[in-house]
Amino acid sequence: MKTRVISGIVIGIVLAAVLIPGGNLLAGTLLVVSLISYFELTRATGIHEEGKRFNSLELCGYVSVVVHYAQMALVKDYRYYIFSLMFAFFLIMVCYVLSFPKYTSPQAITAFFCFVYAPVNMSFVYLLRIRPLGIYFAWIPFIAWVCDTCAYFSGRAFGKHKLVPVLSPKKTVEGAIGGIIGSVAVGAIFGYVLYTNENHNIMIIITMMIITLIGSIIAQLGDLLASGIKRDHNIKDYGHIIPGHGGIMDRFDSVIFVIPCIYFLAAVLVPLIK
Repeated sequence: MKTRVISGIVIGIVLAAVLIPGGNLLAGTLLVVSLISYFELTRATGIHEEGKRFNSLELCGYVSVVVHYAQMALVKDYRYYIFSLMFAFFLIMVCYVLSFPKYTSPQAITAFFCFVYAPVNMSFVYLLRIRPLGIYFAWIPFIAWVCDTCAYFSGRAFGKHKLVPVLSPKKTVEGAIGGIIGSVAVGAIFGYVLYTNENHNIMIIITMMIITLIGSIIAQLGDLLASGIKRDHNIKDYGHIIPGHGGIMDRFDSVIFVIPCIYFLAAVLVPLIK
């Protein structure tokens, strides 16, 4: 537990160091984290060949991640993400065709999934940061960690009904509800800070509660998705880069899943109350 707490503090400091200034520092940090995430996912899902550094299918994925972040930093608009998606899709599929039968079609499809799952989803933090009030909203996806913590303690105190016993035996309905309530409470506090310092519209508090309500539900689904992948491939952790937590995917699984949701909710709801 001590190791987990220390690692959590370090992660918090690093987040502050990159989210507050934003810009190229944030983009570069997200690129590095995304490459590590892709590395972990390719090993978890069986794309990586044991005993080798990486294969051509993985290389296509790494190239796609770099291209995606390059266009993101230059264009700064999610609507151009379709270019990144199609570039990755064609590059990976061309590799599959030209290497046939070295790779199977499920491996090629999984390589593309790994690209979208972590690197693309994670890059929406950058888009959040460059939006109006981005210095605040870039923090909102990490409500997933608040949800995790509240769900854990609520589950221990009140948990009686299993949520998805086959996939995650320890998660309970009561824990899930506690995670949602805790997230919405923090969302209300966050909204009040925005109301006081920036917006001066009481609706910002309600908006933040709505965003964190939906975000906390999706964050728990993201956590279950990551657990499902690990169970499918019979692994305990995605990696060991973060002491006490495992890999990047082990620590950021629920956050990764919720980031695009927060971006689109903020893009739709916040302009309505200005």
